[in-house]
Amino acid sequence: MIKRLSYLAIVFAMMLGVAAPGSLAAAEGIAISRVVHSTQFPTNISFSLTASSEANIVDARLHYLVEKQGFATVENEVLVRVMPAKEITLSYSLDLRRTGGLPPGTRVDYWWTVRDAEGGESVSQVTTLDLNDARYQWQSIKQGMVTLYWYSGPDSFARDLMSTAQDALVKLENDAGAHLSEPVALYIYDGAQALQGSMVFPQEWTGGVAFTNFNTIAIGIETYNVTWGKRAIVHELAHLVTHQMTANPYNTIPIWLNEGLSMYAEGPLDAIYQVFYNQALDQQALISVRSLSSPFSAYANISYLSYAESYHAVKYLIDKYGQDKLLRLLDTFAGGATADSALMVVYGFDMDGLDEEWQDYAYNATPDRFQGGVIWTPWLAVLIVLVAGASVVTAVWLFFPIAVKKVERN
Repeated sequence: MIKRLSYLAIVFAMMLGVAAPGSLAAAEGIAISRVVHSTQFPTNISFSLTASSEANIVDARLHYLVEKQGFATVENEVLVRVMPAKEITLSYSLDLRRTGGLPPGTRVDYWWTVRDAEGGESVSQVTTLDLNDARYQWQSIKQGMVTLYWYSGPDSFARDLMSTAQDALVKLENDAGAHLSEPVALYIYDGAQALQGSMVFPQEWTGGVAFTNFNTIAIGIETYNVTWGKRAIVHELAHLVTHQMTANPYNTIPIWLNEGLSMYAEGPLDAIYQVFYNQALDQQALISVRSLSSPFSAYANISYLSYAESYHAVKYLIDKYGQDKLLRLLDTFAGGATADSALMVVYGFDMDGLDEEWQDYAYNATPDRFQGGVIWTPWLAVLIVLVAGASVVTAVWLFFPIAVKKVERN
């Protein structure tokens, strides 16, 4: 026990940049005179060090910690090549394209350990850097646990989006009992292209993303496309709320529940989702709830159906069993339960039981072919043709005749 305490004391002293008693003279012979960094968002962080010693310096290591949510502290250590010399200047470039991209606002703590040929060692003080997207002049507003950053558009634009975020939090609290437990940062870029420029290897269709482990959302919203932007904010914010309420080191919640809560938070389904859902109902071709626990298909028509089903499954649970049980379900997931066991504890059925009960309801309920809350936009007919062809266009005509005529008049 005494040996363990001595070891911990030495490690603590090293982290503070203080030599341990047994190596004081040797450590005093090493001087770290310069520690600097620079960032090139989103691809690179560069670290530099200058040090000198009475003996040749033979070993230098960079240590860094990325601040994020997690259940274990992960320290990264990089052995930097050293040409033995009494004075060295080193640099190391951390390529985020290899390690994985980080969202704007990420904090990184780092320090250096230097050793010489006589066994001396010195540890630099911990330095904190903020990885910011310096391409833009950011402004910010804060309300409650949400801080919104933007650089394009008037103050009223930002206030409007903030109001949407606050309303979404109220709706999640009222409908599902879900709420934030940690502050959230919301970055608004002036369009998808600008957003994608802030990411490492983004998908070409990326318009918004929730970095759940960082409590950060980034969305591309043009000032003329606020309606879409508001729905995107609600969707991604719901992902953060859900993650905060269910995070545990053992299991994650099923995709249908995660996406279903976000879709439900948005409000009534966008029309294209409802089109594919209604078509699946008529063809008796709904996807099983268990299958919706796996990543959604890359095929657009199946993906739209998966999102729509997730919405309707969550809506069914809330409408039939109420908010309190859904909140209990999230709490049960937070304890590390699997999807089947969590459902069984709260509702008395597993995913197969939910699938049987919900699909029986869906197939036998009176179809609501044209919902007043469904959002129709003029580009939907063209989009549906591109996604699924003429058969679905026919389905649109049969299921949403009023809406199709409205689109044609526009």
